[in-house]
Amino acid sequence: MIVSHEHRFVFMKTRKTAGTSVEIALSRVCGDEDVITPVTPDDELLRRAGGGRGPQNYESPPNLERKAFNHMPVSMVRKMLGRQRFESYFSFAIERNPWDAVVSLYHWRYRDAAPGSFGDYVNSDAVETFATKNQRIYRIKGRVAVDRVLRYESLADELAEVWERLHLPGRPDLPHAKSGTRPRGPSYRSYYDDASRERVSRLFALPIADLGYEF
Repeated sequence: MIVSHEHRFVFMKTRKTAGTSVEIALSRVCGDEDVITPVTPDDELLRRAGGGRGPQNYESPPNLERKAFNHMPVSMVRKMLGRQRFESYFSFAIERNPWDAVVSLYHWRYRDAAPGSFGDYVNSDAVETFATKNQRIYRIKGRVAVDRVLRYESLADELAEVWERLHLPGRPDLPHAKSGTRPRGPSYRSYYDDASRERVSRLFALPIADLGYEF
């Protein structure tokens, strides 16, 4: 999560949507007073190598009893900033085709172990938790609470539009953070049977309806 007072934007970081890469790119344009939450040690090295600022101003944010953190829900960020300031900044998040995102999540879960059954994983609490928490990052009571939701599938072009809208310096060149855990080749569709496909459609009904995602 990044709050830039200098450029008046808020980036809400969803999971499995190249959020760390976007966060690293945005950290290059941040100022001394901006809020940048920590990422993993490896990604901090990548951020430093790319000229980005590291974590700052997240440990004692106003109006919160805890530190600001990576995947904060929008309700907490709005509380931290105050509703008036939050709504005066440009806020944005990223969403991804849920069937594809769940396959990515599955490979991330088993990155250091032999993979279990994909069908069993889709039926697990982990996927339901992923759906609930990810949507709270940019929704309040089910409704989108940010100014724009970018599509992962066209992220480079849409992020460039945001960059231009905010008059940010330089270009939004994205590093490849957290890549390499998913094998190349099969389409995400090949992982699913009817039952697993339907479960994802139920758990992610809101982003599917809002963004018109199809299997």
